[in-house]
Amino acid sequence: MKAIVYTSHTGHTQRYAQLLAERTGVPAYSMKEAREKLRPKDEIFYMGWLMAGTVKGVQAAMDRYTIRGAAIVGVSPQGNGDLWTEARINGGYSDSGGRLFYLQGGYAPEKLGFFYRMMMKPMASSVIRQVEGKGDAATAQEREMAEVFRNGGDFVRREALDEIVQWFREGDHTGEVKAVPRVEF
Repeated sequence: MKAIVYTSHTGHTQRYAQLLAERTGVPAYSMKEAREKLRPKDEIFYMGWLMAGTVKGVQAAMDRYTIRGAAIVGVSPQGNGDLWTEARINGGYSDSGGRLFYLQGGYAPEKLGFFYRMMMKPMASSVIRQVEGKGDAATAQEREMAEVFRNGGDFVRREALDEIVQWFREGDHTGEVKAVPRVEF
C-alpha cells in the first residue's frame, strides 16, 4: 500500500488516518496532498466521512487511485444499509474484493459549515424526537445517539483501528473498491 488517503470535514477522519499511519508506517495524506505526492493508479487505503449516505471524496479517489480498502467514518456506532449488509455477507469485502471497514467518528456541529448544518438539523431533530417518543423503551444506544445530536460527540479511538491494522499486516491486498460505497438510511 503506497498511502492512506483521506477526506475529512470536522477532523474525525483525519485523526483516524493519522493514527493509522502511526500504527502501520504507511503515510497519510489528505486528498489535496495526495495529488502532489502520489501518481495515478497508486494503490491506496481510502478513508472518508459519511454524509447523507454518501462517502465524501471516494469517487475522486476511485477516479485517480487503486483503492484496495476503505474505512468509512460516521456518527452511528455501527454501519448500516445495503453496503454493510453486502460487506458482512462477503466477510467484510465489497463485491469487487476491496476490504470495507466502518469507524465511529463523531459529530461536531460547531465545525460544520452552514450548508451541512442545515442538512443535519432535520435529521438530528428527527432522531431526538424519536428517542424522546420512546421514553423508557429507548435503548441505551438510541439515547446516546440523541445526546450526540444534541451536544456533539467524539468517538475516535486508537483501538478502533485494530482490525484495519491487522488487515494491513496481512499483506497481499488484491481486491479493489470499484463501486461508490453508499449507505441507505
